[in-house]
Amino acid sequence: MSKSDLLAKIIRVVSIPPLMVIWLLLVLALKRPDIFSQPSEIFLCFLMLGIVPILAYPLQMLIPALKKGGRDSQRKLAFVLSLVGYTAALIWSILAQTAIEIKLICLTYFISVVILTIFNKLFHIKASGHACSFTGPLIFFVYLVDWKLIIPCLISAVLVIWSSLHLKRHSLKDLSFGILTCLLAFVIARLIY
Repeated sequence: MSKSDLLAKIIRVVSIPPLMVIWLLLVLALKRPDIFSQPSEIFLCFLMLGIVPILAYPLQMLIPALKKGGRDSQRKLAFVLSLVGYTAALIWSILAQTAIEIKLICLTYFISVVILTIFNKLFHIKASGHACSFTGPLIFFVYLVDWKLIIPCLISAVLVIWSSLHLKRHSLKDLSFGILTCLLAFVIARLIY
């Protein structure tokens, strides 16, 4: 394996959807603790937005029928668990009367998975869930933490795009649709909140 292959794989792993939301929540807990009224809110966001979706990886290995399906079944399970986790997070954020910022995050994630489902299943347009999921935290770093983070966020985005293209996981079109999905979801959520 070449150094560039190894670097691309490392970038892909640290930017998987559940880890990206965990990075976001860690940064918000440190830089914007005012968003969370109590520590349990951080934990519940971690659980529903990060842990529930990441369960796809061990579950796929434990369930024989899914294990036979390889990466394809792992990807489908991750998508289903993301939908479950994001839906639960949205409902919780509304019922628990969390801060507007938490509602905005939960609604953005929920809308993004709905749009991805529509693109991929109804219109058969391959929109990258990976691209969508790394875009969300980058938007929120800039929007909720500091606009000066835009340059590091753009550099991060370029690295993740490069790794996906280098490893031939997605085409530029797939990545573009994924990024646009997240941007659209954020704009819609922002109009609501």
